[in-house]
Order: sequence, then C-alpha cells, then structure tokens
Amino acid sequence: MPVYIRKNVNFTPPSIDKFPLEDDEDYITDPDQLVDRLPQPYRMIDKVLTQWYDEVWEIIEKRENERLEESRRIRPPQYDCSNQMKSHGRACCICDSVDGRYIFIGLPRGLAAVDSLTQERIATWEEESVDIHYVKAYLIGVQVYLVTTIDDMGFARLFIFGGDKFYFVKILNEFQRGRGGAHRPIFSNPAHAEGGTKLIITKCEASRNGDYLGAVFENPETAEVWLEVYKLPRDAWLSELESVLAQAKKEEKTEDPQEQGTEPVATTDEEAPTQTEVDPSPPVTQPRNRSISRTSSRQSVNMAASSQEESHGEKQMPKLSPTSVVMKLKPPPSISELRQKGNTSSSVYSACQKVDAGEVIGTGINHILTPSHKEMRKEVFAHLHDNLIDYLPKEEELESLEDVNFHFMTAGRLVPFGLEQQSQIGNEDELKRLPTTIAVWWKGSTHMVHYSLLKQHKDFEVKPDLVWPFTSPVTSSSISDDSSLLAVGFENGNVVIWDRYLGIQRGVVNIVDQVKIAQLIFLDPSICPQTVDDYKPYRTKSSTYLLILCDNGALFVMMTGPGLELDPICVTPRVEKEDDIFTLVQPVQGMHDLLITILKSGKVQIRDTLQGKVLCEPVLPKSHELMTPWDPVVAVGAMGQLLFLKGNNKDYGEEEGGDQSESAGALFVYQMRSFPSLDSYMTKKRDKVQQTVHAKIENRIEELMKERIAMQGLRKSRMQERWGNLKEEIWSILQYKDEAEKLADVRPEVHYKYVRNFSQTPGSMGWSPFFQK
Repeated sequence: MPVYIRKNVNFTPPSIDKFPLEDDEDYITDPDQLVDRLPQPYRMIDKVLTQWYDEVWEIIEKRENERLEESRRIRPPQYDCSNQMKSHGRACCICDSVDGRYIFIGLPRGLAAVDSLTQERIATWEEESVDIHYVKAYLIGVQVYLVTTIDDMGFARLFIFGGDKFYFVKILNEFQRGRGGAHRPIFSNPAHAEGGTKLIITKCEASRNGDYLGAVFENPETAEVWLEVYKLPRDAWLSELESVLAQAKKEEKTEDPQEQGTEPVATTDEEAPTQTEVDPSPPVTQPRNRSISRTSSRQSVNMAASSQEESHGEKQMPKLSPTSVVMKLKPPPSISELRQKGNTSSSVYSACQKVDAGEVIGTGINHILTPSHKEMRKEVFAHLHDNLIDYLPKEEELESLEDVNFHFMTAGRLVPFGLEQQSQIGNEDELKRLPTTIAVWWKGSTHMVHYSLLKQHKDFEVKPDLVWPFTSPVTSSSISDDSSLLAVGFENGNVVIWDRYLGIQRGVVNIVDQVKIAQLIFLDPSICPQTVDDYKPYRTKSSTYLLILCDNGALFVMMTGPGLELDPICVTPRVEKEDDIFTLVQPVQGMHDLLITILKSGKVQIRDTLQGKVLCEPVLPKSHELMTPWDPVVAVGAMGQLLFLKGNNKDYGEEEGGDQSESAGALFVYQMRSFPSLDSYMTKKRDKVQQTVHAKIENRIEELMKERIAMQGLRKSRMQERWGNLKEEIWSILQYKDEAEKLADVRPEVHYKYVRNFSQTPGSMGWSPFFQK
C-alpha cells in the first residue's frame, strides 16, 4: 500500500530561549514539592483523607461558633412549676372555659371539670373504654357550657355543664347496646345507614354561642368525607336546665329537715355499730352539690343513652331537646374526575340541553359522551398502544380532600335578609349571637363557599350563596370577633383580607414568596390603636391586628384598619433549625399581647405578641418532659393567670403499667402572675373594645334622618356658595373658549395646505365641515 510522505518538511525543535529558568527557591516556597507524587491507589487515599479532614474541621469550627453565640446570647428567665396535679396525670386533652372559671380535662375513662383557681375537681363523667382525645367548651348561658368531645374511636359526644354537673346530650354518630351486649348503629338520616358501617367523626366544632354545630364524618370503608351542620336548641336547653336545677333545689330543701330529724336516731349506741359494719360510708372530700360520684355519673350516661332503670336512688337524666340536621356538604369533585365521567342523562334531548352553548369559555364538563362510550374508547386505545402505555408520563396523585375547615359567621354589621322585622329579631342581643352564614373550604381546594343558615333546605340539597375562587390553594383562614373581617391564607404566601361589611377586599398582601401560610389569628382589638368610624349609626372602632404564621416558622403581624396600608411586620424571622419550628402558637386568653409558643424540641415560651421577644420559659421538672410537642396538652386558665401543662415521666417503664398508671405523667400548674418578667403585662389595663353595633332597620333609618336634618343648615350655605361661584366658573369657561379660538386662528399655513390636499379625498376627515374653510 503506497505511503505518501510530504517533502521539504523540516522538524524545528523548540527554542532554547523559551524554556523557563529553574528557580532555586521553588522547593522552599512550595513544601509539597519536597515529597514525590504518590502512585495510585495511595494518591486517592491521600486525597480522601485530606477532604475528610477539611470537612471535619469545618464542622468543628461551626459548632464552636454556635457555642460561642449561645454563650453570648441573653437567655430568657426560666420558671419552675409551683403546683402539680397528680390526680390528673393521665390527661389526654385539656381546654379552658371561655370565662376562665373551669378547666375541662379529657381522661382515658371519661371527662372531668376542675376549678381553675383551686384546682379542685367539681364534676366527672365516666364511661368504660372511652378515651377522650379532644374537648372544647362554649359558653351558652350564665355559667352554662356546651362541651364537645371526641374519643379515640371517633365518637363525638355533646355535654352540657351547668350547676356543677355534666348532663349528657347525645352521640352524633350514635351507637347503643343490643340485647347481646354488642353495639349496633342507629343513624339519624338515611345517608348513615348505607351499608351499616361505622362512621368516624374527625372534627366537631360549634359556633361561639352554641347555636350551630359542624361535624366532619368519615366512612372508613368507602373513604367518603362530608360535613354535617346541626341546629342546636340552645334556648330550649337553657330553659330545661333551669327547671332541672330549680327542681333539685326544692328537693334539697325538703330533704334537709328529714335529715335533721333522723340524726338522733342514727347515732344511738345500738344502731351505730351495725350501720358501720353493713354499709360503711366513704369519706367525702367535696361538697355534695359540687361533685358527682363515679357510679352516679356512669349511670346517668347509660340512662340517657339506653334509658335503663333507676338504681342506687339516682334519678334519670333530664330529657333534653333533640338536635336537627340543617345541611350536609360533600367535598367538591375535581375537574379531572368530572371529565372522566360521562354524561349521565337518560335521553339525548336532556343531554343536548346540558351542553355548553359556546357563549362562554367552559371547562369541558358538559358534553354528550356517555360513560360507556368513554370506557370503550379507553379500551380501544389500550389495545392499539399496549406496547407504549408503560412509557406514558404518570399522572401526579393529588392530595385527597380529607380535611375541611369552616367558620360560623354572624350578621356582623349587616341585618341579614329575613330579619328586618321586629317580631323576627326578638331583641338586639339575639341578633348579635345568631350565625347567619357558614364559610367552608376543603383541603387543597382553590375556592371558599358560603352557605346561608337561615334558608330552608330540602333533602339536604344545598346551593351556595357565594363561591369565592382563588388562584392558589387555601391553607388557612380566620374571622374577626365580630365576623366583619375574613382573612384567607394561600399556598403561595399571599393573604387576602375581605371586608364583609363593605363587601370588598381590603387588600391582597404577599407575606413571603412561595411559602405556605400555616395559621392566621385575629388578635384582641384592645391592643391595637383604634380609628373611630364616623358613619352613623356605627361610630365604632374597627382596627385589629392579624397574626400570621408561615410554614418556615416566621411570624408576622399586620394591622387591619379602614384606610390603612396593609404592611406586614416581621416579628420572628424564619427558623433555621428544625427543632425551633413552632408546633403551637396560641394567644393568652384575656391578654392577647402575650403569646404562648411551643417548639418542636419541647420548649415552652411566652413571647410578646407585637415584638416577638421571648419573655420567659416555663420549665418542667427534670424528671418529666413535655407530652407530644407536636400535639401538646396545654391550656390557660383564670383569664391568663394560670398555665396548665401535661408532662410525662422520663423514668417510667412500660413494665409498671404504661400510660394506664397515674405515675406515668402529671399535670403541672404555673402561676403566671408570679413570673417577674410578666409584671408589666399583668398590671396593664385593657379596655374592652366594642366593635360591633347591631342596630335594627328602624334605628338605622332614624339615625340617617337625624343626620340629614342636622346637615340641612349646612346644605343651604353650600348651595348659596355654589351659586356665587357659578358666575366665576362660567367666566373662566368663556375665557378658555376665547383663548382656544385665538390659537386656532394663528395656526401655521403649512398645516392648512396639508388639510386642503386631504380634504379633497373622499372618505377622509376633510369632508367634515370642521375642516372646510
């Protein structure tokens, strides 16, 4: 094979002048050159060890810097517990009564009411194998409370606490015992009886004054979730309870003289020993009218549920008025689910009527394709592209709409439709507490729906009064005390403030970009500078603070008032450590300028709400730790005077009985008024701000007419001033017109030629008489 070699090619070696000169000091300046380069694999080992050493050194420096910063940081004072309630060491949940008189404690075998100041047990309700894991109280009358509970099996119970006793009302997802001791369901409506399955209640909340109640039902077998709204006979319960208490007082008065007359007979020498041997009386540690024994409370519940016979001299529980279901709300179906379903119309004519006419941009839901046709098309597609189906992109699984949030909203400053007449209102206080609307949004939904509670719904078919769409999924919401303001937080970090009184948005505020709004809280308006609204008959104060908790742990405070800019103020910056994330943010009842925060690490802190400064840290004993920091058992009693915390014993072993023993934990009580760092907050005076003025339609018209008559004299002077200024305004208009004509006459000649040339063209502006000369 021939090889072609280029001719006249000379090799030119590199110039000797271009070689770098050797420096004798190179080995001195670079000590690494003193050692020969290692061969493999020792070179790789040396590289790995050097990198490992550098990383370890960086970690050491970081930890040392953190220790130095921690030592220089001013730590808040820590306060120990002053009292320990060992009798309630097995508490599963705890809540405060609205007025601060009592503390309601959920126990593994029932429910207890405790006096906030003295920590004495007032009343108990007990039932075997009933672990109360959720409890909340609502003030429905003078020292009368509605108590809602949910146990570990998902049963929701309603109680009325009054006269230092618990009165069992009902179980919402009711079960009763059969002849053989087994439980069988009793459903309040046909929807519950589908398949005869057990229904679970995951959330149960009532309106502020106990007029309505909402319960979230869940069917474990079919994974269905819905919301049921109940109308509670609050006024009937109060009257029935009042009659029961009056009857009890009469019986006590009649029993007193009989007991006094039998005392000498019971203390004879012959009968005293026999009485103690047969029936020894247990020691009584509480007054008779302030306690309920275990047997009597358990018997009262059984009588109310299954109407058993009387025993041990106890009478049956009073029969209270039943509740009624107002509406049943199901989660909205997603657009993908609606598109997958075919048209369920029975005939072609009805199907064509539901088809979009094309006048608006639709969602593609209303079509004439039947479900069988769509299933057939799917099967044909799968048969033709069987080898390519595996390569299709998988659809993202959306979160199921399992959680629902709702708010009962009162009329606020508006008189609701249908309550304008005097006979329907009753009195002004009745209108103040009457909820008229329920706002509902489901987890992952991008809209909020408002339903009217005053309309009569047939067969639970409810149509919303208002659908409020959003551009981002809703993550949190809150309403003000008077229901005039509604705040909605979104997944993209925005917050919308809606003024229900004016019917407009006060603003859309971006708190943090692409960070979820975890919680919204309207603070007490007494800590906010107030601006008085001069519009009659509502000369009220309407400014309040909105507390905003973001998903990254940052806290913001925003002042919401009429005519104010919605500028959020960062109170606490974002959290860098995972242990410092807030698991609970709760304003102190009665003192909203104090904030209780619990960290994931288990620390309990009391902060200044508007400044974010940590004022103090209540500390548990060294032998105990906070029970479940992600869901702590904490409550504030006596209007901000006492703090209740549940702690578990660290040294308690499972072999001793686990959580069933009282020694497994304890309920600690902190005297917040004894904390020196809170002295200035305890002595601060807080004037209650009355935001809402519910005036009847007659009062509104009367106030407006009075204002118009008072402005009549001022209106005459304004009219005279207006007629006096009219001549000057006409003269100024004429002057302006003359000046415009002079400017039109002195226009340049070139412009007239340009206009004349174009004025001869048909269809141009020149044909107009304004351009012809």
